[in-house]
Amino acid sequence: MDEAPGAGTMVDSSGLGHNGTISTGVTTGTPSDDGTTGYTFTQTGGVVRVPNDSTLNPGTSPLTLSIHLRMAANVPAGDYNVVEKGTATATGGAYKLEINATHTGPKFGFPDCAFNGATGSHAKAFAPASILDGKWHVVTCHLNTTQAWVELDGHSGKTVAWQGDSIANSADLTIGAKPNATHGYVGDADEATLVIG
Repeated sequence: MDEAPGAGTMVDSSGLGHNGTISTGVTTGTPSDDGTTGYTFTQTGGVVRVPNDSTLNPGTSPLTLSIHLRMAANVPAGDYNVVEKGTATATGGAYKLEINATHTGPKFGFPDCAFNGATGSHAKAFAPASILDGKWHVVTCHLNTTQAWVELDGHSGKTVAWQGDSIANSADLTIGAKPNATHGYVGDADEATLVIG
């Protein structure tokens, strides 16, 4: 996510060709925590869309999804989707990373990772703390054949059980919003990484 200001394509640095289309509502060239640049999402329908590919589906393999995020301390209550492939009702299951800020409470501002299997299994794990402080944080979702958990800046939240169900859908992978560009993320992002296997 090191594209220059005004870029329209997010280039996949893995060499696998999973480039994304950057829509309006996303500003590139934002100074990041690693000395390079990232993106700013403004919740005005801004989304990066990576076309569906079977290699973006974990099936029953382990999955690790990581991204650097920075959100302000005063964001209003809302559903902030950061990375998603599929939806909760999608055929084939889905996975996503979001910020739990739909209501005030003990987990307001906590990142969470949700996984839905093709046969109806579900797991939702939370990071150990909120990220609503205006600072950069590294959020990492982990899924293996029996557990899911979220790591925040190297500190793991509680694990939740997972039934090892398959996740394989035909949806695009989106960064910054749901596939239909709703539930937009508000803040900065960089270094989105997906590892399967």
